[in-house]
Amino acid sequence: MRVFKLSLKKITNFKNTFLINNYIEIKKYLGPHGSCIFYELTEAIKYNNYLTIIILSATLIDVIKNEKTDIINSLSGIEINSIFSSYEAMWLRQTRNSIVHYEKPIDGLLGNKEDNKILEEYSVKTITILLKIINEILKLK
Repeated sequence: MRVFKLSLKKITNFKNTFLINNYIEIKKYLGPHGSCIFYELTEAIKYNNYLTIIILSATLIDVIKNEKTDIINSLSGIEINSIFSSYEAMWLRQTRNSIVHYEKPIDGLLGNKEDNKILEEYSVKTITILLKIINEILKLK
């Protein structure tokens, strides 16, 4: 079992981010659906596609939870529920859904000059949440 360590300095440099540097190691724990989404996520990170990072991070969390992989099958229902129902995971799903299923204007998509900065902050937060979930799963394995 390998636990991944994250430094904020690494994550804010999207060209040299942790997920990209550890792509092969993390991919070993994913199923085919999760692997495809993870690849697309790393490509979005390379090019600073903030909305795509948010959307794919939330999607990957849902896929990891529901795709029947050895690592998920080794966890109890209580462990799965506590990992995937955290406040952060819920924030990420809600943010993704606000982007994909438009109901009202949201921060970062208001047409203001600071929108890009807000989306960048959100994408950094989403990657942090994703890494936290991956680490929690690997610790329990």
